[in-house]
Amino acid sequence: MTWTLEIHHLDVVGSGDATLIVARDDGVGHAHGPSMRTCLVDGGRATAGPTVHGYLTTTANLGTGPGQHPLDIIVVTHYDADHMNGVRNLLQRRGAGIYDHTLVFDQGEPAGDENSYFLYADAIGVRPGRVRVTRNVANVQPPVKERKGKLLRPGPVNNVRIQPRTFLTHGAVPNNPAVNAPPPLVVPGAAVINPANLAEWWHPYWLVGREILWTGTGGEPINQPRPHAPTMTCIAANRFVREDAGHSLYRAVAPLGNPEKIKNEMSLAFELRFGTFRYYIGGDIEEAQERTIAEYLNDQNSVAGRVHVVKASHHGADTASTRSFIRRMRPEAVIISCSTSNQYGHPAPRTAAILDGYPDAATPPPPQFRPIPNYLTGYEFPHAPGGPNHGGGASSEIAGDPVPLVGAVQRGHVRLDVTQAQSQYDARGLLATTLVTGADRTANVLGLAPPGGLLPALAKAVLSVGPPVARITAVVQAALGVAPGFGAAPATIAATVTAGTAPGTIAGGMPAIVAAVHAAAIGAAAPVPAAQAAVVAVAAGLAGSLGGVVHAAVLQLVQQATHAAALLGGAGAGAAAAAGVAAAAATNAATPAAGRFTVTCWIRYLAVPGAHTQTIY
Repeated sequence: MTWTLEIHHLDVVGSGDATLIVARDDGVGHAHGPSMRTCLVDGGRATAGPTVHGYLTTTANLGTGPGQHPLDIIVVTHYDADHMNGVRNLLQRRGAGIYDHTLVFDQGEPAGDENSYFLYADAIGVRPGRVRVTRNVANVQPPVKERKGKLLRPGPVNNVRIQPRTFLTHGAVPNNPAVNAPPPLVVPGAAVINPANLAEWWHPYWLVGREILWTGTGGEPINQPRPHAPTMTCIAANRFVREDAGHSLYRAVAPLGNPEKIKNEMSLAFELRFGTFRYYIGGDIEEAQERTIAEYLNDQNSVAGRVHVVKASHHGADTASTRSFIRRMRPEAVIISCSTSNQYGHPAPRTAAILDGYPDAATPPPPQFRPIPNYLTGYEFPHAPGGPNHGGGASSEIAGDPVPLVGAVQRGHVRLDVTQAQSQYDARGLLATTLVTGADRTANVLGLAPPGGLLPALAKAVLSVGPPVARITAVVQAALGVAPGFGAAPATIAATVTAGTAPGTIAGGMPAIVAAVHAAAIGAAAPVPAAQAAVVAVAAGLAGSLGGVVHAAVLQLVQQATHAAALLGGAGAGAAAAAGVAAAAATNAATPAAGRFTVTCWIRYLAVPGAHTQTIY
């Protein structure tokens, strides 16, 4: 059994959002044969319906014919037109059997009565085989409300996954009826509620903590073991944000007079996991909710806890994707759904600046932080013919070609692929893994036990900033600092940083950085022991030379840096050489050349425009 994961970000031509998730199992070694699970998150505006349907039935090959698979799940993150109405268009299509037995997850029943919502809800019922799993969720704590002749009241619901509490006091949510204690998330429960009993609403947080990719019509897990399969778990719904294994936190910031902002805050958000690979998607959710989301998804604020791909909320607007959020999530890539001619000018300048490594849009260059590669699903006009001028920044890749000089229009779809082998690679990524491995192998050959927490601190330091000088500075300060480093004197730290970041040293590359840092550390007025200085030197040398280097060159660098630092630390020639070889082998085993995942999209401004696949490490 070998799984693969595909995440398709669709160009919906204008403002809007649509993401297709496909998990495949080749069935090798199992009697059931190949299997597949598909989920569409949002569908753009109503006018995007034909585009989305065409992509699902052609590019993704979903269908009801031989060798095809229907759409298993639809998620509507919130009831804005550019997310919901395209789904309505799909559900109303005649003869499109791929949606006939789809499970639908959404926010539940809104407090207000909007015609667009009723049209969407009625479209679900066009085919009797569809099940709206969240049909009885109230997306706010409601008063008694009549629906189809029945009075519905909030009431106790069995098997609530996540107990709610308020943001300010962490106490019980006011006017919230008592619920049973949540069972362990891994244990399938019984039916949530008798489908015939519609006299009670389910609570707004009912979906939080539930895995939806492998669920039945009652919202409970399917009782079938699937080792290594991708999972998709709700982490926010209706302003309730998952906070830990047993609680969700109610985060409401938007004023009552701003209904659109309230809608956005109520968006559903999900974490997609495939082995060590993690992906986040959250509709139009806002900064207040993302603050708690980041704290939950990376609770230790570590490199090992990073989320590898972030789907920028609200199309890259400045209501989300803050510097603190991006810094804590530590993504390797960000996807922004902001197709050509979207009327809001997404992405916002602040978002583009943050992804380029700046604190905000007003900060002058150079960037202070690590730039994050980001992919836009369409151009913003005006743009220079043949050039990458657009609504993104220097770290942006723009998919598609809406006005080609030659040939046909190319849509800006952005596809991510993760194999099962890739899903098992080191979650920290190539840069952090290489640096930590070099430091660890150097310490090992010198018989040195690094202080507890030093290696994670080095990983965090090298990913926290962008330019080589800043990376060297951060790594030296972490390695020689009192905690968790070796505890050198402030003057020694300053002298070592100065030596390692001197222009001549930087120009000399890794060998010069290793030598300069080691010499400065052992030659300071308060010297560092040679072995400790060697660990600092290899970390600094790699921090200053790894940016933008291809995989094969990374292995060569870590081997050379470890070898050189071990010699400086006092290891024999043979032992130092062996340590270098071991560092390269360990780095390659943790982060092989296949990378963490690949990103494929059409790039206009290449020398030869066309579909381009990038490997992300």
